[in-house]
Formats: sequence, C-alpha cells, structure tokens
Amino acid sequence: YGRGPWESYIDRKSAAFNGIYSGKIADQYYPYVRPQESGNKTDVRWAKVTKKDGSGFTIQAIDSYLQVNALPYAPEQLTTGMEKKQAHSGELEFDKNMHLHIDGFQMGVGGVDSWGQLPLPKYQLPYKSYSYSYRIVPFEK
Repeated sequence: YGRGPWESYIDRKSAAFNGIYSGKIADQYYPYVRPQESGNKTDVRWAKVTKKDGSGFTIQAIDSYLQVNALPYAPEQLTTGMEKKQAHSGELEFDKNMHLHIDGFQMGVGGVDSWGQLPLPKYQLPYKSYSYSYRIVPFEK
C-alpha cells in the first residue's frame, strides 16, 4: 500500500497515486537504456512479498512511510561505475535472488535542467542522523 503502480521517487511522485497495487518482481524494473536503479515505490505503508506457494512476508512501516524496491537484479548489475560502461538494460539477466531494499529516506533523482544536476535542495538529504522502523511479519499459505 503506497504510491504506484509505477516507480516513484520523492521528487517524482505526482503521477503515482496512493493505493494497493500488485505485480511480479520481474516487472518492477523499467528498462532504461543504461542499467540503473529502477522500480522504487514511495510512501509505502505496507508491502507484501509472496512466493508461488502462497507463503511470504509483509513489511509494515512503523513510524513513517517507507520506500520499497524489489528487483530480480543485483545492485552491481545496475551500477556501471564511474566509467559508465556501454551496458544496456536488454543485456541484463535475472539474478537467482530477489533483491529487496527497504529505505526510510532516499534523495530525489533530480533532472530539473540536466540529468547531471543534483535534486532541488528540498529533495536532498543533508548530512545528519536518520532513523526509521519497520517490522517484517512472515505468513504461511
């Protein structure tokens, strides 16, 4: 239960509305030309991850909304490094694991006048201590 059905970020969520959405992990990645992080969901109150057999777990926000991202790719598959190799999303192969990220805060993606610019100041995360809480509750079929 959060913003969807497509990806959203703190500075890119005006077209992603609050609701209950479902989808396969394999479909959460958006194939940008170059592999990169994708599929983030903002303002998540709870998220359920269910296996084919019906078992799984629920992630529940406790004191503030979460950002949740589940992809079939390892982070190193999506990060080409400073040299920005000429990799393309169509070349990605599913990893054997699901990669789940549960964040309390994430800086915006920027791109107001150029994708090389930082996000607007209100979407940046200043250097300070942050904390957030959530619980993971398993369930059976």
